Amino acid sequence: MKKLLSVAAAAALLSLFAACDKNNDNNRFEDPRFIQYAGQLVPRDGTPATASARATKSEARPVDVPQSIELTESGLYAIGQLVEGELVYRMGDYTVNGNVYTLNGYGTVEFDNAAPGPVTMHLTPDGSMTTDVAADFNKAAGTNQLYRGWTVDKTRVTVQGWTTASADFAGCDFSEIADFLKKNGHKVPDDIKPGQSLRSISFTGTEKMLFYYSDGSADVSAYRFNGKSFTYRWDNDKMGFTFLTDQATVEYMDGKCILTIRASIQDSTTSGSVTFVLSPMD
Repeated sequence: MKKLLSVAAAAALLSLFAACDKNNDNNRFEDPRFIQYAGQLVPRDGTPATASARATKSEARPVDVPQSIELTESGLYAIGQLVEGELVYRMGDYTVNGNVYTLNGYGTVEFDNAAPGPVTMHLTPDGSMTTDVAADFNKAAGTNQLYRGWTVDKTRVTVQGWTTASADFAGCDFSEIADFLKKNGHKVPDDIKPGQSLRSISFTGTEKMLFYYSDGSADVSAYRFNGKSFTYRWDNDKMGFTFLTDQATVEYMDGKCILTIRASIQDSTTSGSVTFVLSPMD
């Protein structure tokens, strides 16, 4: 997506729901079901991981300790690991039984989740030994209704150069958006695969924003709120959509979250914006 839309830049927001009801009664959301378990695990720098005596398979592989584990309020996780020196995230869903989190597609992590602070996490990736890792648990806190996972219902892309054009898309399919850009005279890369899409966007009480893609990968950024506006920064400069600025706004209409991210391209006559219409996850 970051390559696909790198020709777009910031333009004024065109509302997707001009006639929607902004009544507060329609914009109240039940607490997501994993709110009490949400948080962020960060291994401590300089603390070596040790193989646990509880390991039952001597042939199991050693653990590649993650850089971080994000546990969202809606039961999604994101694990950040270094791959050839680059920070890469993968995502999936998790379940909880006491202090044991089962991260589907990854393995399990067990730790005392009752309070924030130092913890020992017992990390057992699928097919690997159990390893004890000293970490800090940043427990999610706060009651902001944005703190949850959001499914992408619709995307509006607006581009403005010699002419202005905008289009609405069900979900966020990159091939469809590429076709729109091509028809309006913009170049797009040739490596867009059919079916690639943005699946969901999560905001956590530890101030992380997660973009979850259809191939299981993710981009993660830290953000800071200022009323309805917020600024954000990707965890490394190869994440996210390269045309996006660090400025975004959110509002709520008819039970939906409307996320608009402005964008700009240096040394370009093209500008644009992307607006996501989001439905709350459990």
